[in-house]
Amino acid sequence: MITPGADTKGALPEREKNSLVTVHYVGDPMCSWCWGIANSVRSLAQLCQQRGFQFVLTNGGLRAGGGDKWNAAFRNFLRHEWQQINLVTGQPFSYSLLELEFFNYDTEPACRAVVSASLIRPESKLHFFHETQKKFYTESADPKLPGFYQSICEESGIDFADFKKVFESRAALLETYNEFRQAREYGVNAFPSILVEKSGVMQKVITGYSSEEEILRRVLESEARIK
Repeated sequence: MITPGADTKGALPEREKNSLVTVHYVGDPMCSWCWGIANSVRSLAQLCQQRGFQFVLTNGGLRAGGGDKWNAAFRNFLRHEWQQINLVTGQPFSYSLLELEFFNYDTEPACRAVVSASLIRPESKLHFFHETQKKFYTESADPKLPGFYQSICEESGIDFADFKKVFESRAALLETYNEFRQAREYGVNAFPSILVEKSGVMQKVITGYSSEEEILRRVLESEARIK
């Protein structure tokens, strides 16, 4: 485990430490501001590919297990939040979910779906994460239901029957909670968060909303600053 901001020299061979740069994105498919910066995150992943950085997506588990009462106060909070995000970022939202008499805002299954997809096809992880966000926020569909993911699997080149089997497995559940734990070990307690890891040092560079220009600039500045 790398302690955020700590120097862990000796954990990796020197030549590996000096060449390895990892950009960590910690989010949740049902985190509203994560949807707000979704396009910026894809641009960040492209930047990492261009620069030879590793890009790692970790599911944080915003409301794993639910816990918030589906009452007028919570629905009004979500409505205000979504309207604000739409105003700031232009990201679209469907508000029909907020008309339901009951909805369990448990984000664990959506995170587990992303993990399941990555266990089958690792390179699909960010795409699957993004498409899960998009379907939830623009269609008000329920990510707790396996059928929610059928169209996303088709778009991602994943056999839905294989996905469903993994999604319902104990292995996927354990790996999902491993990611939640990893996020906490990074020192992340708010989403979205972006961290840069280099030479055994990890720095948190973004927490919450920032513009695409700001995200890319701060990631590059952090990478250059860590020796």
